[in-house]
Formats: sequence, C-alpha cells, structure tokens
Amino acid sequence: MIRHLLASAAVALTLMSLMSLTPLGAQPPAQAEAGWRALQVGDGEKAAAVFRDALTRNPRDGALHFGAGVAAHLLGRESDAMTSLKRALELEPRLIDAAVLLGEIQHHEGEIDAAIQTYERALARAPASLRMRARLDEWRKESAVHDTLEHWNGPRFSVSFEGRTNKDLGQRAFNVLDAAYLRIGKAIGAYPSDRIRVVLYSEEQFRDVTSVPAWAEGLFDGQIRIPVKGVSQNLAQFDRVLVHELTHAMVSSLANRGVPVWLHEGLASCFEPRNPVVAARRVKSAGGAIPLGRLEGSFAGLAPLEAVYAYDLSLVAADVLIKRLGAQTSILLGYLGKGYTFEEALPLVGLSAAQFESTVTSRLR
Repeated sequence: MIRHLLASAAVALTLMSLMSLTPLGAQPPAQAEAGWRALQVGDGEKAAAVFRDALTRNPRDGALHFGAGVAAHLLGRESDAMTSLKRALELEPRLIDAAVLLGEIQHHEGEIDAAIQTYERALARAPASLRMRARLDEWRKESAVHDTLEHWNGPRFSVSFEGRTNKDLGQRAFNVLDAAYLRIGKAIGAYPSDRIRVVLYSEEQFRDVTSVPAWAEGLFDGQIRIPVKGVSQNLAQFDRVLVHELTHAMVSSLANRGVPVWLHEGLASCFEPRNPVVAARRVKSAGGAIPLGRLEGSFAGLAPLEAVYAYDLSLVAADVLIKRLGAQTSILLGYLGKGYTFEEALPLVGLSAAQFESTVTSRLR
C-alpha cells in the first residue's frame, strides 16, 4: 500500500525547481522577493499574503500569479492554485514550471483530460522536456483505461469500475467506505468534506497505470486505486485495503504535506484494522525498533521484508499516538500541514517527543 508521496514525486521535484530558480521567462518584481523567499522555506501563508498584496498593484504580472499558485498549493487550496496557475500561463505562456505544476495538480484532482491538455501545450513550447513527455504518456494510458470504466457518484465518494464484472464490488465499496469514513472521522476528530475518488482496476490495469512495487495492494495519489483480481475469494482483504487507502485520503485532506510516511502508513494500518500487538512482536523478533526518522520517506523502494518491518513499526507508533491524542489527532495533522515538524507539533497538543518515544519503546520491550 503506497500513498500520495510516490505518485506526487513529480510535484515535489517541480516545487524544488520553483523554489530554487527564477521562473522561466520572467523576473520576480522586487516587492515579491519576500514571497519567493517564503516559498523557499515552505511558508505558504506568508507567501500567499505577499503575492496577494503584490497582485493588487500588478494584476497582469504572470510571475506573481505563478507565485500565488505555488503558495495556494502549499496550503492545500488546489482550486485556488489551479486558478492562479492558469492565469499565469494566460499572461506568460513561457512559464513552463507553472504548466508543470498545474498539470500535476489537475491530475491529482482527477482532471486527467485537463492535465493532458496542459502538458500538450507546454510541450509545444518545451519539446525537449523528457519528464513532461513521460508523464504525458502515462496520463494518456490512464485516460484510455478510465474511458472503459463505469462511474458512480455519491455525496462523499465516486467509484469507477468495469461495469460488466464489478458492479457488486462497486456497491460494496460504497458501503465499506461510508462506514469507515464515519469511524475514522470520529477517531481523529475531523470529517474532511472533499469527495474522494476510488478506481477499481483489473490487476493488469493497476500495474500499468500505477507502476507500484509488486507487493503493493493499493495506492492513494489523489485517487484511491485498487486492483480487484481474486477479490471475490477474499472480500475481507478488499475491505481492509479500501479502508487503508481511505485513511490516506482523509489524512491528506487535513494535511497535504508534512506528515511523515510512517505516520501516514501507521494510521492507515490502525484503521484497516491491523493488530499492533502482533506488529510489536514482529518488530521485536526482527531486532527491535530503528529511529522513526528513518521512515519519514516513501516505502516504495523497500524490499518485501523491509516493507513488512516498516509497516509494523509504523503501526505500533501510530497506535501509541492515536491512543494518547484521540480526537486531537486532527489538530496535530493540521500543524504538520502548516509546516511544523512532528517534534514541534507534539507539544502543541500536550505531548512531548520524549513521552511519545518512551511509550513506543515500552511497547517493544
């Protein structure tokens, strides 16, 4: 089970280039320099305020709209980000980095045809971009698959599937997701309002569209993506994977950045649910815990046995956290989304890093 970070690696790379380079085709006005510096340190709120003020004086400056779009993205305001990035490209089509980010956000938000069009226009101006060309090929393949699927929409979820064979699974997915949404929301203290998209693929479609490791059973990258081969023989496993990926979706709605991967995966494992006592035994038998800081990045490159260990340790740590914080978990996630580190955010919800580490360690003795 892989979450957002794997599929959004291109967004992270794009942001790195945006924050370290002057945008192609434009020099940032002097009054916006503080906004670019704020973006470099990930301070979306300050950057948004600077660019908003600068745009009142220079509303037709594409670079300023570009900066406003990046700031909105950092704050999780994807609709605002897309509006600003589109305006930036209208005013200054040479802002290729703006097109790169816009396309990634559109894809993440399920607007795949719009993302394809954005990259097609950008590639006409930057034909040598191998990264954009590769992403465009991936999205065209994904779009072709999605054109064959049936789509059902509900108030909280939309579910897409092969209509001839998977209607029963589509209905089951709605039922499982609705129940889990209420359970998870109550436990963490928040009920994100954005509609969550779910796609049920054949095994071949899933591997073609996602390119995830062979051990991955699902993916959240803005949409929940799950292969359904053999599901009828193991419906309980289907339910668990759905709930796992739903947790990623809900956590990402509360904090679109800053959540360590171990916490993302640990919370998702908690709500499947998996047993933290069994997980603790396996960690102990493997030689004990490693520092959680070594599990802050994606699990996608791990070998199968390494992945089992990483998920087990993450589950134990997340179980400690949610049992201590309860409904305050959503508050912690909010701080992480604003740019606080995990260690900085813990005291703000009444828990010190030392208390947390001590409790995790005691579970593994």
